[in-house]
Amino acid sequence: MTETPETLDFIEGIDIDLPPGLEAVGGVENDPISIIPPNFFAGTEKTIVVGSQLAAFAASVDEAMRPHISNMFLLAQLAADKHIENTGGDSRSWYDFYVKTLKGMGWLVEGDANAVREVEGATLQVHQEIIPVITAALGPMAAAASTITTVLNGLANINKDAPWITLFHRKSQRAKANQFQISYATAEGGHPALTLVGFELEAETEVTQVLFFKFGASSASLKHFEVKISMAAATVDLIKDAIARKLGLLITQNIEDIEI
Repeated sequence: MTETPETLDFIEGIDIDLPPGLEAVGGVENDPISIIPPNFFAGTEKTIVVGSQLAAFAASVDEAMRPHISNMFLLAQLAADKHIENTGGDSRSWYDFYVKTLKGMGWLVEGDANAVREVEGATLQVHQEIIPVITAALGPMAAAASTITTVLNGLANINKDAPWITLFHRKSQRAKANQFQISYATAEGGHPALTLVGFELEAETEVTQVLFFKFGASSASLKHFEVKISMAAATVDLIKDAIARKLGLLITQNIEDIEI
C-alpha cells in the first residue's frame, strides 16, 4: 500500500476515546510530536509494553522508527477498544478490527492464522503454553534470541499464581477474558516487518475451604491469532506525525519500558 492523502484521512478519522485534558494539542509545551517514549536503545533488541501488547524490536529495526511503530500499535488498540464499545463483540472481533486499523495505516498483511489451545491446570501452566506458540510464530532461532521469551519467563517470578496476567491487568481485561498481544519486529533494508500474535485467555478458579485450609483449582482456554505484516519505511516517515497528533499525551501513559 502506497501512502496517499486517503491514508492520512483514515488516521484522522479513527475513533478513539481521549480523556479530558489528553486531546492532541498543538502548543509547544504539550506538542505530542515532541513527546519522548521510553528509551529504545540503538543497535540492541528492546522489549516494551504498549497498552496490552508486549512489543519486541530486533536490533535491525532503526531506533528512530521504533517509537512510531509503537504509536501505531497503541492507536490500533484504542480504535479496537472503541469499536467493541460501540458494537459489542468478542476478542476475535477486537483482533479483526485491530488488524483492519493497522492495514488502514498502510501495513501490508501477508497472512494470518488462528488456533485454540485447551489448557487445564494452574495459571503457570497456561503461561508456559505461550512460549511454544511464540516459538512457532517467530521460528525457533528467532524465538531463542528474542527478549520476548526472557521477559515472559521473568514474569513467572512476579506472581506464581498470575505470572503474565499481572503485566497486562490494567489494559487486558474484557468481560471474562484476558486479552493481550505479543509482537516481534525486524527490518530488511530499513523496512519493518512484524509478527503479531494475539492471545485470549478465559480462566475459571474454584476455591475449596476445609477447616482453615484453602485449596484452589483452575482451568483455562487459551486462543491465539497470528498475523505477519510489513510496511515501507517511507510510509512510516510520512504518517508518524499524524499518528502522534491523534494520540496526544496518551503516548506517555500507555507506552512503558519494562525491566525483568
